[in-house]
Amino acid sequence: MKKILTICLLLAFSYSVNAQKVNPEIKEGTSLIASAFVQGQEVPLVLSIKKVGKPFSLAWSVEGYGDGIFEMTENAVANGTKMAMPTQPASGVTKLDDTETFGLISKASFKSLVDNKEFALNGVKFKVKATTTAFKIGGKEVDVFNVASAEGKSEMWILNNANFPMVLQTAQMPIDITVHEIK
Repeated sequence: MKKILTICLLLAFSYSVNAQKVNPEIKEGTSLIASAFVQGQEVPLVLSIKKVGKPFSLAWSVEGYGDGIFEMTENAVANGTKMAMPTQPASGVTKLDDTETFGLISKASFKSLVDNKEFALNGVKFKVKATTTAFKIGGKEVDVFNVASAEGKSEMWILNNANFPMVLQTAQMPIDITVHEIK
């Protein structure tokens, strides 16, 4: 009887450990392997965190097209209210506006998301959306906020990470992305 009880407890513990959501570590050198969907066409995209200091630098690379870097000011990362969504980004370094981010929402927007379950981006209000489908990368459930625009046309899945609230997937945006791997 003790053996059966022990086995049941171990199975329950093992299930609870496996059921936990992961929160991937994002730091300098982290790469996000993704697909971008532009004008109905899927293109492979690699995003890499180049620098977390001043300025914050996020590199992008599309095989056969080119590569470049988006530089974000300290103020944009802290308080930005806009997200750049270029359909054909320029090669080289693109210095974003003081209110503009790329690939992540600002820390102030993330705080509003956590505290109020909503935030505004590019003048559009997004609210947390109840979902029953787990968001997975590499077969593992990732801790994300699923948000939808007030009119329900656009969606984003944002990593639950106050330091790096990366956008891991979008739907019905000018450019849609889906991250497949984080390394």
